[in-house]
Amino acid sequence: MKLAITTENKLGITDDVLSLLRSHQADLIKVEVEDGKIYLHTQDLAKSVQGTIASLLMKIPGIKWVNQIDVLPGVETQNMLASLMQVMPDPVLGVNTKGEIAYANRKAGALFKPHTENHKVPNLMKHVFLSQGWQEKVNAAASSQLPVTIKTIAGTMLLEVQGIKNQAGQMNGAMLLFRDYEKIRASSYVMQGEEIDGLESLVYQSEAFKAIIQKAKTMANVEAPLSIVGETGTGKTLLAHACHSMSQRSHQLFTLIDCQAMKNDEMEVMLFGVNDRAGVLDLNQSGTLFFSHIEFMAPHLQQRLLQYFDKYAKDLNVRVMTSTSQKMNHYQQKGQLISELVLLLDVLRLEVLPLRERPEDIEPLIQHFLLVFNQQLGQNSSLSLDAMVKMKRYYWPGNATQLRHAIYKAIMTAKENIIQASDLDLEAAISLEADLEGMTLNEAVNEFERHFLQHWYQKYPSTRKLARQLGVSHTTIAQKIKKYNLKQSQD
Repeated sequence: MKLAITTENKLGITDDVLSLLRSHQADLIKVEVEDGKIYLHTQDLAKSVQGTIASLLMKIPGIKWVNQIDVLPGVETQNMLASLMQVMPDPVLGVNTKGEIAYANRKAGALFKPHTENHKVPNLMKHVFLSQGWQEKVNAAASSQLPVTIKTIAGTMLLEVQGIKNQAGQMNGAMLLFRDYEKIRASSYVMQGEEIDGLESLVYQSEAFKAIIQKAKTMANVEAPLSIVGETGTGKTLLAHACHSMSQRSHQLFTLIDCQAMKNDEMEVMLFGVNDRAGVLDLNQSGTLFFSHIEFMAPHLQQRLLQYFDKYAKDLNVRVMTSTSQKMNHYQQKGQLISELVLLLDVLRLEVLPLRERPEDIEPLIQHFLLVFNQQLGQNSSLSLDAMVKMKRYYWPGNATQLRHAIYKAIMTAKENIIQASDLDLEAAISLEADLEGMTLNEAVNEFERHFLQHWYQKYPSTRKLARQLGVSHTTIAQKIKKYNLKQSQD
């Protein structure tokens, strides 16, 4: 008999229920208690006895309802978890604090049994591994929560370890998940990338961007390295992933390495691994490697990357894509990129125009981001005419990424779901009908340049950082700052 009893929060009500069961000699198999609920599982009873017990339970003060169930919730959860573990495609072992194997799913049994003398899953964790110092590697995987390469009785595998704690927060075991190299290489897992289903998902209306798309389609299935050039926020990463999605490598790994965002030591470990932990160059040998902002990669890492490509040139089947703000030879001349690496990677080139050179794309992007954010936030925001005019006249130094952020911030602050021009946080925005009215072309260009530089100078107070951001020399920036007498904000 299995019962679900709905109760009031009354002290001692569980004891009353168990006492009733004992008086009718109903042996209890399992009981689960939670707030307002008692679940019981007894041995099989005659229907008449079950009816009597149910009637008497309803007479206990504090009990609201009694009904029969097929399975106790805790048991159902345990069965579901056990089933999930069994159907997992990767081998999983559960070990206790003594290093004893308490659980092995079906895949682990199939993998490790044939490699033991009695064809049983090993009793001790140490019998699974062949590597010297396996304990240190397991501990390293547990503490870092990153996979390690380790030799097992079934071959070399990647191991992930997750500690298991009890309700008191004390460690009482661990889960060991083993992964196969070939399975990882064949997967479509995307590291630090965005899900884009080909070039069709890119939003545009201009003929200029249409030409870029057509060129990207022709380059998608070419095996040569691809260099994508464009300002920050123009969608270089989206184009890279779209090209990967349309290529014959679409079911292989797409790995993104952001050379601007990562520290040198982090990037080195990510690329080449450390100790027995594999790097992405070893894990991804048949998909796509995308080096975003490669002009920021340290020279010693460029040299090591070049040596790696030279050493494994015959065995590598990976395609390399890169992105830079300007053409790679520009950074080669400045000494930021070594010439041998530029020669290797700057083969095919896809140049992405900034948003200001394709203004026809501004409105479609606005409508797209409005739709996306309205769906995410459960709102129905729209753009007023004056807000649309302001956005279409803006210079957009941060391109589509800046536009996306501007729309999101405006939706969050707009009143009555209508975005007004005053809701738009567009620094250094210039009204062509006001600020530039009556000026000569040369005066208007100078005024616009002053606003533009003032905007970016607040974000990059170092002239060298500002020069790097805008892709010009430090001397040029210093001269412009002096010319316009630009000053830092005192906030």
